[in-house]
Formats: sequence, C-alpha cells, structure tokens
Amino acid sequence: MKKRIDWIDIVRAVGMFLIIMGHTLEVYTYSIVGKMIFAVHVPVFFVLSGYLYKEKSVKKIFKGGNANLLLPYFATLIIVVIITRFNFIFPNWIYNLDMHNFWISAFYGSGTTLNPFWDNSLTINAIGAIWFLLAMYFGNIIFNTIIKSSRGNLFVSGVMATAITFGGFYLSDMGILLPWSLNAAMASQLFYYGGHLFRRFDLIEKYGRAGCFVGVMLWIISAQSGFLYLNIAHADSPILAILGGIGGSFTLMYLAKLLCETNLNLAAVKYYGKMSLIVLCVHLIDLNSCAISGKIYETLAQITGNQIFAVSMEILYRFLLTVVGIVIIPKLPVVRSFYLNRTYPFFAKK
Repeated sequence: MKKRIDWIDIVRAVGMFLIIMGHTLEVYTYSIVGKMIFAVHVPVFFVLSGYLYKEKSVKKIFKGGNANLLLPYFATLIIVVIITRFNFIFPNWIYNLDMHNFWISAFYGSGTTLNPFWDNSLTINAIGAIWFLLAMYFGNIIFNTIIKSSRGNLFVSGVMATAITFGGFYLSDMGILLPWSLNAAMASQLFYYGGHLFRRFDLIEKYGRAGCFVGVMLWIISAQSGFLYLNIAHADSPILAILGGIGGSFTLMYLAKLLCETNLNLAAVKYYGKMSLIVLCVHLIDLNSCAISGKIYETLAQITGNQIFAVSMEILYRFLLTVVGIVIIPKLPVVRSFYLNRTYPFFAKK
C-alpha cells in the first residue's frame, strides 16, 4: 500500500471545512469571505488530483473511478432517499422528497437547478454537493486522456487543458449545461494541470515562500474580481478565477507542508482529510435530507440578533455531523465498502 502524504490530508481537511463553510454562510455568502472561500474550496481538490496524478490505462482509470467515485455517489443518493422516507414522522426536521424529480436530478448530476438547453420549459433540480464526484470522475478521465495523447509533452498538454477548460466555461455561458457535471469536469482541467506542474517541477519545495506570496495575491485578486461557480463552470472573470484557484491551492499546500514540519499533533486533522470523501457525502446527506441546520441558524439569529454567532453555530453543527460520520461509517459493514472500497472491498481478493 502506498504511503500517504500527510500534508495532502491536511489540505483535504481544510478544503472540506471550507466547503462546509461555503454552504453555511447564509447572509455572508456574497461577502469577500464567501468569495475567498469559493475561489479555492473546490479547485484545491482538482489541483491535488493533478499533483498526485500518474498516467494510467483506460481500464484502470475507469475501474478506480467506478469504485471510488461512483459507488459513493449512488450510496449517498440511496441514504438520502431512506432518510426522507421518514418525513411523515418528522415533517419539521426531514424534507419531503419528490422521488420522480429526485431521480431525474440524480441521473443528470448537476450542481445547480437548471433548465436544460434542449427544452427551457423543463426544470432539473440540483443534486447538491456530490456533483463534485461526477465532475472528478470525468475530470480524471479527461486529464488522463490529455496526458496520454500529448505523450507527456507539457506544452501540448497545457494547450489542450487550456482549450478544454475555456470550452467548459464557454458552454456554460452559452446556457449549455451538460449532464454529469461535464462542464465542471472540463473547466477543472487547468487546475489539474497546475497541480501536475507543481509536482513535475517540485515548485512547492523550491519556491514555497515566494510562491505562497504570489498565490495569496492571486487568490485575493480573484476574489475581488467576483465569484467562481465551478459547479456550473461559470466565473465573473474565468482567467482570474483559474489563477486564483491555482494560487490559493499552492498557498494551502505550502502552509500545510510547513505545518507538518512542526511538532504539533495533527492526527485528528489528517484523519478528517483522509476521510474527506465521507465528509462530503455526509454533508450532502444533511443538505438534502434535514432541516436541522437551517432551524439552528434561524432560531439563534432571532434569539440573539447576532448573525455571526448564528452562522458559526450552524457551521459547528454541520462540521460535528461530518465528524460523527467519519467515526461511524468506517465501522459499518457493507456501508463502508461503498465509501472506502479500497480498504473494504465487497469481495476479498483471494
């Protein structure tokens, strides 16, 4: 088994916490804090994938994606369905789910509610945060194809990644939102490429401090320029959004590496990052099934009149729920095989 890189797990932990924050900012969503979070919280995972990338056969990349991305996707959908079936008992705490619309949303796999380009009279609801799993599934395939077809030539692969990335943004701007979060998979290619360059040229080790400074600047400029909605491949300024996502990711990676060189006990943070896929899926289950977090925010905002406190408590609730998930799910036979298939395959190898 390959040895895990500790600082990468720390970056994953930070990235997941930022995703939870980004979904919980309420009245502060469109603040500069919200823009800073959205600029990097999802891009960093694609950058990390590019950093860890190794060329694979088509068969191997499909097999890995099926086991590690599609299985958690479908398992999470099923859990959402099971929980919402209890709406008749807890109507104030659990959402009522329209099964027909839900399965259409699940098949289309969009991170936002949309009107499909072939019929604007139709509405397909967002499936929620696990659009990311589909985007990474197809993003991995696209990036692997880019590297293989360019035969490792970084200039050629860079041109291809750039063309596909801006193709994804262009399709979204034209109102063509493809199924399975393909727009996001396309728009993520320069994030993969940036991470690939970090590893190829050892940039974090060679230019860490200077790169961190530049990365912070790009991150701030990107946030000032507007929002990055990677789920639909839209940005107010795509070029700055890409530079900000890559720069912000470099910053988080460098700082995480520095943190690992201290004597701090980071075991809990590393474990949270290691279980980031479960964190994402538990977070989605909460978003799609339960009204608890919203009630926490509304109640505290009304009682205290303090929006920051109310948002902080809602974030704390959502974070603690994911902690419960990463403690319990690895201990549940069958269920854990959907989320940790490498460690707990359904059928033991003979």
